[in-house]
Amino acid sequence: MLGNDSEIITLTMTSQDIIESLEFDDVINFLKSLGIDELIIEKKKGIIICPTICHNPLGTKASMKLYWYQDVKRFRCFTDCHEWINIFDLYQRFMELNYEPVDYYAAEDYVKQFVTKKQIHYTPSTHNSILDLTQFQYDANIPPFAAVNPNVLSCFSHYYHPTWLRDGISKEAMDKFHILFSYGQNKIIIPHYDRFGQLIGIRGRTLNQQELDKGQKYMPVYVGNTLYNHALQFNLYGIYEHQEAIKKYHTAVVAEGEKSVLLDETYHPGYGFCVACCGHQLSKYHINLLVDTLHVQEIVLAFDKDFAVGTPEAQQLQEQIRKLGERYSNYATISYIWDYKNLLELKDSPYDKGAETFEYLYRTRIRIR
Repeated sequence: MLGNDSEIITLTMTSQDIIESLEFDDVINFLKSLGIDELIIEKKKGIIICPTICHNPLGTKASMKLYWYQDVKRFRCFTDCHEWINIFDLYQRFMELNYEPVDYYAAEDYVKQFVTKKQIHYTPSTHNSILDLTQFQYDANIPPFAAVNPNVLSCFSHYYHPTWLRDGISKEAMDKFHILFSYGQNKIIIPHYDRFGQLIGIRGRTLNQQELDKGQKYMPVYVGNTLYNHALQFNLYGIYEHQEAIKKYHTAVVAEGEKSVLLDETYHPGYGFCVACCGHQLSKYHINLLVDTLHVQEIVLAFDKDFAVGTPEAQQLQEQIRKLGERYSNYATISYIWDYKNLLELKDSPYDKGAETFEYLYRTRIRIR
């Protein structure tokens, strides 16, 4: 029997409830529990600055470039990651770098304690909530999301924004993926669906310079007081719209952003087989989603070009991709696109320079044995 009301409330909290409940000191206590010395944590008004534990293991040199913003309740890494991450993502990355991988549910359990002020410092031998990712299985019959009423999309406008038309995305592709526009928020609206075609979240590509300056280019969208976010780790954008071609070719291209999926549909109308993980992380859940439900035999990583070819950073990234491929080699063939000929500019997706360039990069992809 549960002991008190706070325990009942904690057990029924959703991911978003936990994030919204995080106070400034909760995040400080969370960072301290991971072994970060409070003396080196910088505290400013609404901002926490700490070492980049998202990609640097404890005990190694790390820059003070990981920021927590209390107003949006997200971390932002200003070095290797170059992205906004929530506290669960950070904990998963930290554990994979330092101890052993954990799944998203274990991350939620660990973070919950700080919302209820139960400060439990981590020790590998007593942290019983850890689950080995190699044992984590996806149940293909149970979608992990609550469906969103699609009527909410009626508050947005059917408008082909010239920004995306100029980027080469066709009107037909935007129609297929139900791309809309919010005049009030000045955002391109991107509905996300699970593999069953249920609306599970809504993201927006902002056109507001203030949000762009803060790194909030793609974020969940509010309608009234409701934030239509969802756990990106448990879905792939485009999985519903592109599943038939993926099953036909037994191949899926995994890109970072939604735009790549739309460009793939533009280049190959009706035959696109690109999905997006909406970040830099390909999870075991993503792998199982593709392999177990769509019978994918090859997964092609088509991540953005973050470093110039031949630089130490590019070599490090290539080594990370190779290790990722080896980790999942029992599930499917893993290959990746690599721009040896400098056909792309920095920060480009493999899709950004047109169909011909993508086709060449795809043909010359590297398979990890």
